[in-house]
Amino acid sequence: MKSVSNRSLRFFIFILTPILGGACIAQAAGPAQTPQIVVVTATGETPRSDQPLEAQTTEQTPALDLTSTPTVTSVTMTAGQDLSCVKGPHWVLYDWVARINEGETVPLLARSTADWPDYYYVRTGDGKECWAFSGSSSVSGDPSTLPEREAPPLPTVTYVIENRTYSWITDFYIRGKDETAWGANRIGVGSVPEYGETFSITITAGFYDVLIKDNHGGIHYQKEDIAIGSEPSSRLVVINDRVDFYWDNTTGQSICRILALAFEVGDEFELHKPADGNIAPGARAQMNALAGYYLFYFHKCGDDANVLTVHGVLVPGFDGIAPV
Repeated sequence: MKSVSNRSLRFFIFILTPILGGACIAQAAGPAQTPQIVVVTATGETPRSDQPLEAQTTEQTPALDLTSTPTVTSVTMTAGQDLSCVKGPHWVLYDWVARINEGETVPLLARSTADWPDYYYVRTGDGKECWAFSGSSSVSGDPSTLPEREAPPLPTVTYVIENRTYSWITDFYIRGKDETAWGANRIGVGSVPEYGETFSITITAGFYDVLIKDNHGGIHYQKEDIAIGSEPSSRLVVINDRVDFYWDNTTGQSICRILALAFEVGDEFELHKPADGNIAPGARAQMNALAGYYLFYFHKCGDDANVLTVHGVLVPGFDGIAPV
């Protein structure tokens, strides 16, 4: 056998070495490895490694909550005048809590229900929470974002009638604003309220129709759909009506003076004294006095002992005529 020259042998090894070396490196690295993904679930469990990747990812990835929390816009009210802030959504029916001055701005916490329009539940500058009417004020922001708040129960109040006439108040009627008849709503007044006396009843604050008459049928007070509540002026009625009336002198003599005596009380006062000194025969004297029951004294001129007396009833809504 012929020997291979050293040069030829070196050339063969040089060519073969990269090929074998690459094969060794590839074999040492082994087959490509599938990457393992470990997903921790909400319960802390680790899924099995033999599950398909798609199953592991679908079952273990928690849902993403994209719901955003709404932001409530601040709503305020600036008072257009001095306001009464009260315990419920009506400044007459409910008790007073605080005052909101004209120009003052207060935050609105809630709005009233539809049966109490234009009222808001507010917080005053000193931290009190109460109801205020917005009719004369300006509101900044969107009131529809405010929660609705129910009105508290209506309070119980005492309704008072004070008689400042010389009539006897004998008939008092009060009914709900939606009722139509008076007769079934008469409230007996007990002892007849005379001049300076009062009569009272206890009712739930609300809207009422009221009728007050004397024992001659004279109507002293009649109003419908009025608010009666905690506001002091709403629960007091003072009967003090006056009556315009006249007298025609049919005596044939001049009358120089007329006095009136409220005979149930004993009050006496000068009712009429003409500027020219007398009421001539056939002349008319215009007069005005509190409603009530009177004894009139007509003094003839020149003889103060010559006096005519006439009983008269002055009823509201009636032009009294006291003929002699």
